[in-house]
Amino acid sequence: MLKYSTYNSIYNNEDIKVSAPGNPTAYSYVTKIKDGILHSLAALSSLFRQVSLMKLVLVLMLVISGFTVVGNVFAGSVSSLKPDKRIVVERGDTLWSIALSNKPEDMKTAVYIEGIMKTNHLENSVIKAGDILTLPLY
Repeated sequence: MLKYSTYNSIYNNEDIKVSAPGNPTAYSYVTKIKDGILHSLAALSSLFRQVSLMKLVLVLMLVISGFTVVGNVFAGSVSSLKPDKRIVVERGDTLWSIALSNKPEDMKTAVYIEGIMKTNHLENSVIKAGDILTLPLY
């Protein structure tokens, strides 16, 4: 009789019951149930990850659309909110005289004349009596 054995079980001290074919034991039922539960948990875990991903995408879309709306509100041009001032050119008026009487006090006259020309799409400074000019407001 051997006093010391070198035999090591591959089953880590678990009691394994062997059943005859066609005669399942409680162990086979337990393993089937355990496998079913593990499979169900894996499916639920995958579903929760998908739901979390969908929630994250939804939150990101809401944040981006919020910033877009806020950006559009604050990105509007201030000058487009002001009403345009229109004048009718009278005999003897020049762009210089019109600019002097309508420009802001802290603005150079030449800069305001350029603004008048750009606003009215004028190629040169020639204006005639009866012309309607739109004056830029700064």
